[in-house]
Amino acid sequence: MKEIKNVMVAVVGGAGFLGSHLVNYLVEKRDCQVIVLDNLITGLKRFIHPKAIFEYCDITGTETYLYRLFKKYQVDYVFNYAAEPYIPVSFERPIHVFDTNAFGAIKVINAAAEAGVEGILQVSSAEIYGDQKGSISEEAPVTPHSSYGASKAAIDFLVQARYRENKTPCIALRQFNCLGERETHPYVVPDIINQIWTQRFQTSPLTVRLGNNSTRDFLYAGDAVKIAVELLERGRFGEVYNLGSEEIVQVYDLAPMIGSIMGQPQINVVATQSRVRPWEIWHLQSDNTKIHGVIGERHLMSLQTSLTRTVDYFIDNGGWDW
Repeated sequence: MKEIKNVMVAVVGGAGFLGSHLVNYLVEKRDCQVIVLDNLITGLKRFIHPKAIFEYCDITGTETYLYRLFKKYQVDYVFNYAAEPYIPVSFERPIHVFDTNAFGAIKVINAAAEAGVEGILQVSSAEIYGDQKGSISEEAPVTPHSSYGASKAAIDFLVQARYRENKTPCIALRQFNCLGERETHPYVVPDIINQIWTQRFQTSPLTVRLGNNSTRDFLYAGDAVKIAVELLERGRFGEVYNLGSEEIVQVYDLAPMIGSIMGQPQINVVATQSRVRPWEIWHLQSDNTKIHGVIGERHLMSLQTSLTRTVDYFIDNGGWDW
């Protein structure tokens, strides 16, 4: 088994939401030297752990530049969390999203492999599944419902193809929704928190405007990155693995849960057409059986505690950072 401890690790997108959680974990719990590669478009420099090395880098640039960085720092492992993750952007800018999530990602993977790294984790997405019923295993059909999902499906398939073509040491992690500190986009939970906060001096009930009342699986970011590290240590290259909480919640039910945490128990949810997704995915729920077969089962933070941590971060920082 590979051990990611006291080694040099590159976290691409390490100034962002999940990437910054991963960097903190690698530095503080794994005693790793970490180089953060980020273009700081959505990530923030202040999110980067003070012991990490920062190099400005845009993965839509040249593969040669990425290769030189990996060789310069003698990188042992690479985690690619860099992406354009906010799905509504893909409705208006599909080429930009594909350029980052597919073309940019394969540049990272190829450059890392050429530089001789021992392992690469490419973060894919549950969005590639489209709308499914029940818990979703890796055997489910890949039917993305957005340009974002299509871009993630492309890099997911490339991970599998490059291993079979060239033994590229890469794993694709099909990540379901996450929440926690340092959120960088207004997807559901951050948006609800912000809406409640801006009305905090008004008389109850407060109004939260949302799109479709779909069902989602939310995992605490801190849990997600720990499992990602263990997966790269123990997983099989060229394979894909789901990761979520396996628990589901309807989007509309999140509003009163968050309201109670914020001292606003009376919340009126209003369906708003401008927030409706063009081609909705009504149900996303992870089946973690495959990843549990590799790393064993894990005790995960509850949704209530994860929401509380997210709210506390928002209040302590006087709002979101974007």
